[in-house]
Amino acid sequence: MRIVTDDPSGVSEKFKILAEYSDAMFGGDTAAVLEYWSDDFHSNVTTRVSPDQVGTDVRGQEQLYWQQAKSAFPDMEFTINLLIEADDLVISNWTIRGTHTGTAFFDTPPSGEPVEINGTATLRFRDGKIVEHWGGPHCQKGLGLLPLATPS
Repeated sequence: MRIVTDDPSGVSEKFKILAEYSDAMFGGDTAAVLEYWSDDFHSNVTTRVSPDQVGTDVRGQEQLYWQQAKSAFPDMEFTINLLIEADDLVISNWTIRGTHTGTAFFDTPPSGEPVEINGTATLRFRDGKIVEHWGGPHCQKGLGLLPLATPS
């Protein structure tokens, strides 16, 4: 994720951390989740979707998501559309675009069609690490995985 600004000294530390993390994950370094997310990380998505996993280390699910996305969409592009910071929170709206020509994505077989996945995450930071998340899930089990409409 590139941060574009006229005044680099005005970029918050949380934005810099998020940019480093996103770059590492997009580059295939999925172990970065263990570096940038705290050991006591909590996902409110887990509370909602998989309550039996609350209290366990769910950071591996983020690794799996990125691995499956990059494998399913070999031409994948990852874009941050919006960043908002308030106190210890960062809200990030992002988009993944790619062609589903690779492997299955959450059990949805490749269609050969362009796909767009959009999500918004709210992240809480403490001591330079991500400690809490609200958002998603984004297309688990293929839910919402639809090809882009092509203009006629």
